[in-house]
Amino acid sequence: MTQDPTIREQTYPYFLQEAPELLQALEQGLLNLRENWGINQVNDLMRVTHTLKGAATSVGLETIATVAHSLEDIFKALCQPDLVIDPEVEALLFEGFECLRLPLVAELTGGSIDQAEILDRAAAIFARLQEKLGDFFGREAYLPTSAELGFDLTQSLFEIGVTQRLEQIATILDNGQPEEIATLLRTQAEVFLGLAESLNLPGFGAIAQTVLAALDNHSDQAVFITQLALRDLQAGHAAVLAGDRIQGGEPSGELQQLAEKITEIETNFVTSGIETGNELDIPTLESIWGQQTIPVEPILEQQIEEFIQHNSDANVEPDPSAIYNSPQPKQSVSPFNPLPPKEQVSPSPTVRVSVKHLNQLNYSIGELVTNHNHQSLQTEQLQASSKTLLNQIKQHQKLLIQLQDQYKRQASPTNSRKKARKASKTMRSSTIVPTQSHSWTQPGDNAYLIQSLLDHTVQLAETAEAIDLLTRASQQTSQKQQQLLKITQGALIEARMLPLGEIFGRFPQILQQLETLYNKPISLQLHGNEVLVDKAVAEKLFDPLLHLVRNAFDHGIEPVIVRQQRGKPEKGEIKISAYHQSRYLVIEVQDDGNGLDFDQIRQRAVERQLISLEQANSLNQIQLIDLLFESGFSTASQVNDLSGRGIGLDVVRNQLKSLRGSITVDSELHQGTKFILQIPLSLTIAQLFICEVNHKTYAFLDDAVEQILIPRSHQIQERNGNKFLRWGKEMDEKLVPIYSLASILDYNSPIPLSHPPTPTSPLPVLLIRWQDALFGLEVEQLIGEQELVISPLGSMIAAPSYVHGASILASGQLALVIDGGILLQKVLAKQYDVQTSKVWAKSIPSLLPPSPKQPLLTQSHTVVPALSASNSDVKAGARILIIDDSLTTRQSVAIALQKAGYYVFQAQDGHKGLEQFQHLSDIQLVICDIEMPRMNGFEFLRSRQQIPGLADIPVLILSSQSSEKHRLLALQLGATVYMTKPYMEQKLLAMVANLLERAT
Repeated sequence: MTQDPTIREQTYPYFLQEAPELLQALEQGLLNLRENWGINQVNDLMRVTHTLKGAATSVGLETIATVAHSLEDIFKALCQPDLVIDPEVEALLFEGFECLRLPLVAELTGGSIDQAEILDRAAAIFARLQEKLGDFFGREAYLPTSAELGFDLTQSLFEIGVTQRLEQIATILDNGQPEEIATLLRTQAEVFLGLAESLNLPGFGAIAQTVLAALDNHSDQAVFITQLALRDLQAGHAAVLAGDRIQGGEPSGELQQLAEKITEIETNFVTSGIETGNELDIPTLESIWGQQTIPVEPILEQQIEEFIQHNSDANVEPDPSAIYNSPQPKQSVSPFNPLPPKEQVSPSPTVRVSVKHLNQLNYSIGELVTNHNHQSLQTEQLQASSKTLLNQIKQHQKLLIQLQDQYKRQASPTNSRKKARKASKTMRSSTIVPTQSHSWTQPGDNAYLIQSLLDHTVQLAETAEAIDLLTRASQQTSQKQQQLLKITQGALIEARMLPLGEIFGRFPQILQQLETLYNKPISLQLHGNEVLVDKAVAEKLFDPLLHLVRNAFDHGIEPVIVRQQRGKPEKGEIKISAYHQSRYLVIEVQDDGNGLDFDQIRQRAVERQLISLEQANSLNQIQLIDLLFESGFSTASQVNDLSGRGIGLDVVRNQLKSLRGSITVDSELHQGTKFILQIPLSLTIAQLFICEVNHKTYAFLDDAVEQILIPRSHQIQERNGNKFLRWGKEMDEKLVPIYSLASILDYNSPIPLSHPPTPTSPLPVLLIRWQDALFGLEVEQLIGEQELVISPLGSMIAAPSYVHGASILASGQLALVIDGGILLQKVLAKQYDVQTSKVWAKSIPSLLPPSPKQPLLTQSHTVVPALSASNSDVKAGARILIIDDSLTTRQSVAIALQKAGYYVFQAQDGHKGLEQFQHLSDIQLVICDIEMPRMNGFEFLRSRQQIPGLADIPVLILSSQSSEKHRLLALQLGATVYMTKPYMEQKLLAMVANLLERAT
């Protein structure tokens, strides 16, 4: 197999990582084969062997590929239900596996082996297996059912085999000659026909049969037939992948016409014009001019062509290339996305609603949320008061009962006799004679009064209990109202918002057409399809995004020849990404093309007399980028139909300004360009954490708060006047810097802030995760979490950038809404001197709206925040990326490197490291760990090969794994040096200096 050495070198590290896993899976499968004999197990072995064979072939390891191919043939023979594996066959299988294992291990470990001897040994073993298997070997392969396999066989065949063959057709259609196209299409159609018969998919078979008939009838229209065939086959392919197991698509009317026997071809343009307009209710030319056949003059023919072109909805047979390049609303040939299955879905009834009414509804829902919070708080207070009242009544009742018991004891017979004797003495000495005897039941008696009070107390208790029940019922009603309110909020969001995928989904077909028209291979990557955006915003986003995509295709992506000369893949790449960053929607349109030529921008600006030559020479890159947004400015030598459609970058920026957004550019010559669109979110209702500082209430966006805790005294430490939180357990413990919220808020307040006394116990701390590090914000009191309406402060108040707005709490208090990430960004930026601040400002992610002349700062750039002011001596030096999941290790290495004068960036795993690479094109060295979550060091070494221009950057592996196996594998995957922890600082610095010197 002939292959570009560069491609082999790029593929080889993948093989080194994949092969050990495949070899282990193959060995384990053979060990369990006799015990767990079945078609599924044999299919697994065959699939692993096939994958290994393909991988070895891709990197030019012929011996491994040959042995794997022979072993795959043996496994195919084992796919027979009536075959019995005896011990001799099992032993021969392991002998064959050993013939595969030996050269693989030698390749993985860098050893040598006699390949001829291995091939001779394998040939002898497989010959014995063929003899042992007898008639089973070479028999037509048994096709098990999906139930026997345990998976959908049809799905698997279409996902792998059919997909690959359709890709081959699409590829040769773009680059091949008509004869080659016809030959390949016929071959694939014959395969599809047999496959359809085996899988009982008559529709898919009919497409293949129709294709063969069309080729027989019109061999001179191979390209046109291939275009139609590919469209129909892709539609059938998509239907099967979507679950169709009955039909598998159907041939289109155009393809069926070509398959019919044609005895006479009409040359008159009018009578041969419209034949296939059954699907559209559009009048034909005959219905306009009648059924006459008249001679067509050249001028009339031209007019008819113009008319038909103008009325392009009519189903007229145009030029084949025009058919292929035109949009196909029902069935489109697209290498970017497979065609979705055709579904008969009745459209939902819709009505148009003005944005003004939606805004009013949104405002009303916000007011309902605020009022509901008030009502909920009042209900809670009422319930608490009713419980307090009930408890007080019960306590009062107990006191009355005690009083009654005491009175009864005093009124007992013993006490009565004593009182009688005392009373007789009193009466003898008294001149007043009582007229009535003392009675317990008399209304004026004390006992009667006590009993009456008890009765009234019971009634009061019953009333209080009724109030409590009503309060609980009111609370349940309030909870139901809250649920309904959330449903209403969701309905409003659904009515007002839509996923960006509905916008992004329109670009693949556009790029597919551009690829065909301009013969420039391109791939499109879409990320963030699920991100929601306001429909009013989405309507204004498509045009600028379309211009940026076309601009990237036209001016960014180079021709194939140029890309080959620059060592890039022939197929260019455009990537559209969307994500939420703090309170902004960020959309990136990036290409891996030519990048901006700033010298050319200077020249064009002088030619258009926008600036003088002296001014041009004095402009920096940011100012030159700003020239791109001048009206009518272009670096192209001539305007074409591709990107010169009346929408320039100035219009793009103006449209974004109408959305209160901005656009910035990041570019590197011959590496690509990235346009970053930043649009503020219309966030009105959110979950907020409420706290209090200096008797003032603040609310934090919950997406920035990692955790809330009240630390113990031993967890707080102070160093050099700074406060830290001991966070974590044992070996994972780290020091988290703590900042007092009261001391870092710098907005101007007309009311002087009081200074409360120093607390004797630790205060509550909000842990804020910013990038990959934790920081603590110390507050005086935690109030709780509430769903609140965020209202803008308006232009009359000059609020700091970290203030997101204001919210009215359930208690009626006003609270400022703070973005913890932006607040910490401002705090950390103040800790550095002027020189370090320049690095910080260039590298940390900007969560603030960028100025018109300042490029947007990306999310992945992270300068290490030191815990001291020693960074003032940092000198301008090389830029080094540290990838390690241990923050302590990253910090210790970073400090050592910063002391030596290097600029340091950090990532917590391989995935984050690759993101850093996307934004930091001038990284000169990577220091990477092996054991990391998400993407370890081996995966990082493998994955970085996919990013052009990064394979040559030296990588120093710094790992605690000291085994020779880890070292060899890392070096085979592309690591430059392998060092182990713990390390000597001077030795590490010497190795870093050596690697940087060798790289230059």
